[in-house]
Amino acid sequence: MDSEAHIVQQLKNKQFTRAVSAVVESYHELLYWHIRKLVKHHEHANDTLQNTYVRIFKGLPNFGFKSTVKTWCYRIAYNESMRFLQQQQKLHYNDNNDDTNAYFAHLTADPYFDLDSVSHALHESLAKLSEKQQQVFQMKYFDELTFEEISEITSWNVNSIKTAFYAAKEKITLFVTVNV
Repeated sequence: MDSEAHIVQQLKNKQFTRAVSAVVESYHELLYWHIRKLVKHHEHANDTLQNTYVRIFKGLPNFGFKSTVKTWCYRIAYNESMRFLQQQQKLHYNDNNDDTNAYFAHLTADPYFDLDSVSHALHESLAKLSEKQQQVFQMKYFDELTFEEISEITSWNVNSIKTAFYAAKEKITLFVTVNV
């Protein structure tokens, strides 16, 4: 039985603690990297992931089976990340995400992240995209989500997601080609 079916079976049997454990076991790394790409820093990603797990635990009894558990968890992680980023903006604590040099200095100092020259060019080009283009590209390219799943997670129109993705892809291709 695959992990999604296993989690669904536990939910139907009202075994919510086991379902949360199965979610953590199945989706921990995916959710961490999804959050990490949005909030940028390891420490913030860990905090946001913990908040995500709390919301997942509280929400499982009301899971309506209108989407997959994976997509539902991604949506919670996305919302928690947006909540965190809004909170940081209110506190004026944002690590100046527009400053590419500061971003890369922090990224290259991170023991959890290893950049070769192509990866560096890719991440540098990502930093130059609009926030929406970054999010869409990362969810489609890195997380391998469908446009429909991204729409469920973000509540954005599928056509606007496709437009943002293809525009981002074109900009990244041009940037990487010129800079590698």
